[in-house]
Amino acid sequence: MKKALLTIAIVIAALSTQAQGSFRVGVSGGVNSTWLMNKNVFDANDGLDIAATFGGRFGIDAIYSFNPKLGVGIGFNFISKNCQKYSGDKTGLDGDLTTSLNYFDIPVLLRLTSSGGTYFEVGPQFGFLTKAEETYEGNVSSPFDYSDVDVKNSFETTNIALVFGFGVDIDVTENIFITTGLRLGYGFSDVTKEYENGLEFLTDNPEALTNNAIYLTNSAAQTDDNGKRNYEKTSRVFGGLNIGVSYKFGGK
Repeated sequence: MKKALLTIAIVIAALSTQAQGSFRVGVSGGVNSTWLMNKNVFDANDGLDIAATFGGRFGIDAIYSFNPKLGVGIGFNFISKNCQKYSGDKTGLDGDLTTSLNYFDIPVLLRLTSSGGTYFEVGPQFGFLTKAEETYEGNVSSPFDYSDVDVKNSFETTNIALVFGFGVDIDVTENIFITTGLRLGYGFSDVTKEYENGLEFLTDNPEALTNNAIYLTNSAAQTDDNGKRNYEKTSRVFGGLNIGVSYKFGGK
């Protein structure tokens, strides 16, 4: 990861030295809603409800513009408490289960801007999981309830997504810009780990023997009537508000 960040920093520095272009750097933040989409989880419980949950995002962004209409942007964003809440009233999940994920995301986006300041952006995003916790609260309070159990081992450490966004750049002065818009994304790589069997899961997650956690990765691997383990990948789908302030160096 350190090598990747160093390479990106060198590329940005090289681009910023080009006389005809301009370089913007600033800070941004926003509120995200994240959905962990898994077919097995949705099909396992007829009484399961998926609740919208929200988390924060903040970071540093840089944009190099080749000309007033075409540029490329990169962000270094900390995603805090991106949660997915499941509510059930049937056997297996009779209460509220919340999975909380923290990521360090690096979007690399092609940026198209109109003369009026509206923009469209699209490109890949590379996510690095920094924290994963699970909380369960039954509809009836019991010793099986738990809070903020560490389940990071059962999740993949990286996630690749396609991101696109749109909004408007407002020029406060010749060099200072305020950006407001929406940014949406779909993760192509799996969020949870796939295990061949329960023993493999326990080897990787030995703490599962001593806590009550349900583990999303177990719910993603349902067993059919013949005892065959049927695993479905979990996709990270997200979207939210993007607000930033940046300063422009060079260019017109």
